[in-house]
Parts: sequence; C-alpha cells; structure tokens
Amino acid sequence: MKQKRAGIPLDEVFAGAEKDPRWKGAYAKADIEVLLALQIAKARAKARMTQGQLAKAVGTTQSVISRIERANQNLTVKTLSRIAAVLHTVLIIQLRHTH
Repeated sequence: MKQKRAGIPLDEVFAGAEKDPRWKGAYAKADIEVLLALQIAKARAKARMTQGQLAKAVGTTQSVISRIERANQNLTVKTLSRIAAVLHTVLIIQLRHTH
C-alpha cells in the first residue's frame, strides 16, 4: 500500500517560482509579516523540522507556529530570537531610511 504524504515540501512549492519575475515583484512588495513567515517556513523546512518540533524547541505550540508561517500571528522580538536560535540562523533587525 502506498503511503500518503502529509504535505508538499516547501522546495516543491517554490520550485521555479523564485525565478518568475512576477513572483519576485510580489515578494518585494509583501509586508514584513509575509516575508518573515516565508523565511521562517523555509528555514524550518531546511532544518527538516515539523511545526510541532519547532514549537516544542521554541516553547510554544504547533498552532502558534502555523499562524506565524501564515503571517497571522503578531511576533515579538523575543519569539523571533528563539526561532532564529533553534533554526541556527541569525536574526537581524534594522531600520533603514527610505528613498
């Protein structure tokens, strides 16, 4: 019997999309919450972690991680810092002048 897949890996979802100029334009215009959601989801996938595993390591619930990855959760710097540490990434927060 063939085993069902629980979901589609992010690599498959984004395969080729990042090369599409329309996708690049939409990504560049996206709100910070959407950009962070995509970055967190990609970093989690690269670390081969489930939302539940990340949640446990961060000290929260899977439903919170799900909301974060859907850009439907207000994040604190403390939570972002914990996520970054668990995913072995660097959190950089900057204020830049706009032109």
